[in-house]
Amino acid sequence: MGIGNIFHSFQPKDKIFFVLFEKVTANLVAMANDFNLGMKDFDPNDDSLLKKMSDYEHKNDDLTHEILIELSKNFITPFDREDIHTLATGLDDIADYIYASAKYIYIYKAPHQKAYIDFALLIHKACLEVQNAMRNLDGFKNMPQVKEACIKVNSIENIADDLLSNSMVELFEAGDAINVIKVSSVLNNLEIVTDKAEDVANTIETIMIKYA
Repeated sequence: MGIGNIFHSFQPKDKIFFVLFEKVTANLVAMANDFNLGMKDFDPNDDSLLKKMSDYEHKNDDLTHEILIELSKNFITPFDREDIHTLATGLDDIADYIYASAKYIYIYKAPHQKAYIDFALLIHKACLEVQNAMRNLDGFKNMPQVKEACIKVNSIENIADDLLSNSMVELFEAGDAINVIKVSSVLNNLEIVTDKAEDVANTIETIMIKYA
Protein backbone atom coordinates (compact mmCIF):
# COMPACT_ATOMS: atom_id res chain seq x y z
CA MET A 1 0.00 0.00 0.00
CA GLY A 2 1.41 3.41 -0.99
CA ILE A 3 1.95 6.26 1.43
CA GLY A 4 -1.04 8.11 0.01
CA ASN A 5 -3.31 5.12 0.51
CA ILE A 6 -2.01 4.56 4.03
CA PHE A 7 -2.71 8.20 4.89
CA HIS A 8 -6.16 8.00 3.31
CA SER A 9 -7.03 4.94 5.37
CA PHE A 10 -6.65 7.03 8.54
CA GLN A 11 -8.96 9.78 7.28
CA PRO A 12 -12.60 9.86 8.37
CA LYS A 13 -14.67 8.05 5.74
CA ASP A 14 -17.09 10.99 5.87
CA LYS A 15 -17.65 14.11 7.93
CA ILE A 16 -19.38 11.99 10.53
CA PHE A 17 -19.02 14.45 13.40
CA PHE A 18 -20.30 17.43 11.45
CA VAL A 19 -23.12 15.27 10.08
CA LEU A 20 -24.11 14.26 13.60
CA PHE A 21 -23.81 17.78 14.97
CA GLU A 22 -26.03 18.95 12.12
CA LYS A 23 -28.63 16.38 13.18
CA VAL A 24 -28.38 17.52 16.79
CA THR A 25 -28.81 21.20 15.97
CA ALA A 26 -31.69 20.43 13.59
CA ASN A 27 -33.36 18.50 16.40
CA LEU A 28 -32.83 21.41 18.80
CA VAL A 29 -34.27 23.92 16.35
CA ALA A 30 -37.35 21.74 15.79
CA MET A 31 -37.71 21.26 19.55
CA ALA A 32 -37.39 24.98 20.26
CA ASN A 33 -39.79 25.85 17.45
CA ASP A 34 -42.47 23.50 18.80
CA PHE A 35 -41.89 24.80 22.32
CA ASN A 36 -42.22 28.37 21.07
CA LEU A 37 -45.48 27.60 19.28
CA GLY A 38 -46.75 25.62 22.27
CA MET A 39 -46.20 28.53 24.65
CA LYS A 40 -48.18 30.83 22.36
CA ASP A 41 -51.14 28.45 22.40
CA PHE A 42 -50.73 26.88 25.82
CA ASP A 43 -53.35 24.53 27.26
CA PRO A 44 -52.51 23.23 30.77
CA ASN A 45 -54.90 20.32 30.23
CA ASP A 46 -53.22 19.13 27.03
CA ASP A 47 -49.89 17.40 27.64
CA SER A 48 -49.16 16.72 23.97
CA LEU A 49 -46.48 19.45 23.99
CA LEU A 50 -44.76 17.84 26.96
CA LYS A 51 -44.76 14.49 25.14
CA LYS A 52 -43.22 16.16 22.08
CA MET A 53 -40.50 17.71 24.21
CA SER A 54 -39.79 14.33 25.77
CA ASP A 55 -39.45 12.75 22.32
CA TYR A 56 -37.05 15.47 21.18
CA GLU A 57 -35.02 15.12 24.38
CA HIS A 58 -34.73 11.34 23.91
CA LYS A 59 -33.69 11.82 20.28
CA ASN A 60 -31.01 14.25 21.39
CA ASP A 61 -29.75 11.73 23.95
CA ASP A 62 -29.47 9.11 21.22
CA LEU A 63 -27.56 11.46 18.92
CA THR A 64 -25.22 12.49 21.72
CA HIS A 65 -24.57 8.84 22.48
CA GLU A 66 -23.82 8.25 18.80
CA ILE A 67 -21.31 11.12 18.77
CA LEU A 68 -19.54 9.72 21.82
CA ILE A 69 -19.40 6.25 20.25
CA GLU A 70 -17.85 7.72 17.10
CA LEU A 71 -15.41 9.63 19.27
CA SER A 72 -14.26 6.37 20.83
CA LYS A 73 -13.82 4.71 17.41
CA ASN A 74 -12.21 7.44 15.29
CA PHE A 75 -8.49 8.06 15.46
CA ILE A 76 -8.72 11.23 13.33
CA THR A 77 -11.23 13.91 14.36
CA PRO A 78 -11.98 17.33 12.79
CA PHE A 79 -10.98 19.10 16.03
CA ASP A 80 -9.86 18.22 19.55
CA ARG A 81 -11.57 15.21 21.08
CA GLU A 82 -12.16 17.13 24.31
CA ASP A 83 -13.88 19.92 22.37
CA ILE A 84 -16.09 17.41 20.56
CA HIS A 85 -17.13 15.94 23.91
CA THR A 86 -17.76 19.39 25.42
CA LEU A 87 -19.77 20.48 22.38
CA ALA A 88 -21.87 17.29 22.34
CA THR A 89 -22.72 17.47 26.04
CA GLY A 90 -23.37 21.21 25.82
CA LEU A 91 -25.89 20.75 23.02
CA ASP A 92 -27.51 17.95 25.00
CA ASP A 93 -27.87 20.29 27.97
CA ILE A 94 -29.95 22.67 25.85
CA ALA A 95 -32.44 19.90 25.08
CA ASP A 96 -32.46 18.75 28.71
CA TYR A 97 -33.41 22.18 30.03
CA ILE A 98 -36.05 22.84 27.38
CA TYR A 99 -37.68 19.58 28.41
CA ALA A 100 -37.28 20.40 32.11
CA SER A 101 -38.92 23.78 31.55
CA ALA A 102 -41.89 22.19 29.79
CA LYS A 103 -42.17 19.54 32.48
CA TYR A 104 -42.32 22.04 35.33
CA ILE A 105 -44.83 24.21 33.48
CA TYR A 106 -47.19 21.25 33.32
CA ILE A 107 -46.42 19.78 36.74
CA TYR A 108 -46.87 23.02 38.68
CA LYS A 109 -50.08 24.09 36.92
CA ALA A 110 -49.17 27.67 37.79
CA PRO A 111 -50.79 30.57 35.91
CA HIS A 112 -49.29 30.89 32.45
CA GLN A 113 -46.91 33.83 32.16
CA LYS A 114 -46.20 36.13 29.22
CA ALA A 115 -42.55 35.65 30.15
CA TYR A 116 -42.82 31.98 29.14
CA ILE A 117 -43.73 33.12 25.63
CA ASP A 118 -40.91 35.68 25.59
CA PHE A 119 -38.38 33.12 26.79
CA ALA A 120 -39.58 30.53 24.28
CA LEU A 121 -38.96 32.97 21.43
CA LEU A 122 -35.47 33.77 22.71
CA ILE A 123 -34.70 30.05 23.05
CA HIS A 124 -35.82 29.42 19.48
CA LYS A 125 -33.64 32.27 18.21
CA ALA A 126 -30.65 31.01 20.21
CA CYS A 127 -31.01 27.50 18.80
CA LEU A 128 -31.20 28.88 15.25
CA GLU A 129 -27.96 30.77 15.81
CA VAL A 130 -26.26 27.70 17.31
CA GLN A 131 -27.31 25.76 14.21
CA ASN A 132 -25.99 28.56 11.98
CA ALA A 133 -22.67 28.57 13.82
CA MET A 134 -22.25 24.80 13.50
CA ARG A 135 -23.09 24.81 9.79
CA ASN A 136 -20.48 27.46 9.08
CA LEU A 137 -17.90 25.79 11.31
CA ASP A 138 -17.90 22.78 8.96
CA GLY A 139 -14.64 22.94 7.04
CA PHE A 140 -13.57 26.11 8.91
CA LYS A 141 -14.32 28.15 5.79
CA ASN A 142 -16.88 30.66 7.09
CA MET A 143 -15.37 31.94 10.32
CA PRO A 144 -16.94 35.44 10.15
CA GLN A 145 -20.41 33.83 10.03
CA VAL A 146 -19.49 31.56 12.95
CA LYS A 147 -18.33 34.55 14.98
CA GLU A 148 -21.45 36.55 14.13
CA ALA A 149 -23.75 33.69 15.16
CA CYS A 150 -21.90 33.27 18.47
CA ILE A 151 -22.17 37.00 19.18
CA LYS A 152 -25.92 36.80 18.56
CA VAL A 153 -26.24 33.90 21.01
CA ASN A 154 -24.40 35.96 23.63
CA SER A 155 -26.73 38.90 22.98
CA ILE A 156 -29.79 36.67 23.33
CA GLU A 157 -28.48 35.39 26.66
CA ASN A 158 -28.09 38.97 27.89
CA ILE A 159 -31.68 39.74 26.89
CA ALA A 160 -32.79 36.59 28.72
CA ASP A 161 -30.95 37.75 31.85
CA ASP A 162 -32.86 41.03 31.78
CA LEU A 163 -36.12 39.23 31.10
CA LEU A 164 -35.57 37.01 34.12
CA SER A 165 -34.81 39.95 36.39
CA ASN A 166 -37.84 41.95 35.24
CA SER A 167 -40.12 38.93 35.41
CA MET A 168 -39.03 38.10 38.94
CA VAL A 169 -39.75 41.66 40.07
CA GLU A 170 -43.26 41.45 38.62
CA LEU A 171 -43.75 38.00 40.11
CA PHE A 172 -42.83 39.05 43.65
CA GLU A 173 -45.08 42.09 43.38
CA ALA A 174 -48.01 39.76 42.61
CA GLY A 175 -47.64 38.34 46.12
CA ASP A 176 -48.99 34.77 45.92
CA ALA A 177 -46.22 32.82 47.67
CA ILE A 178 -47.04 29.44 46.18
CA ASN A 179 -47.18 30.79 42.64
CA VAL A 180 -43.98 32.74 43.25
CA ILE A 181 -42.18 29.48 44.06
CA LYS A 182 -43.66 27.61 41.10
CA VAL A 183 -43.25 30.30 38.46
CA SER A 184 -39.77 31.35 39.61
CA SER A 185 -38.60 27.74 39.20
CA VAL A 186 -39.91 27.67 35.63
CA LEU A 187 -38.39 31.06 34.81
CA ASN A 188 -35.00 30.00 36.12
CA ASN A 189 -35.05 26.83 34.01
CA LEU A 190 -36.00 28.82 30.92
CA GLU A 191 -33.15 31.25 31.50
CA ILE A 192 -30.72 28.36 31.98
CA VAL A 193 -31.54 27.20 28.44
CA THR A 194 -30.05 30.43 27.10
CA ASP A 195 -27.06 30.01 29.45
CA LYS A 196 -26.45 26.57 27.94
CA ALA A 197 -26.72 28.00 24.43
CA GLU A 198 -24.11 30.60 25.39
CA ASP A 199 -21.86 27.82 26.74
CA VAL A 200 -22.10 26.09 23.35
CA ALA A 201 -21.32 29.35 21.55
CA ASN A 202 -18.26 29.80 23.78
CA THR A 203 -17.10 26.26 22.96
CA ILE A 204 -17.53 26.94 19.25
CA GLU A 205 -15.53 30.15 19.56
CA THR A 206 -12.76 28.22 21.32
CA ILE A 207 -12.68 25.72 18.44
CA MET A 208 -12.68 28.56 15.94
CA ILE A 209 -9.69 30.24 17.62
CA LYS A 210 -7.73 26.99 17.59
CA TYR A 211 -8.37 26.06 13.96
CA ALA A 212 -9.28 29.18 11.99
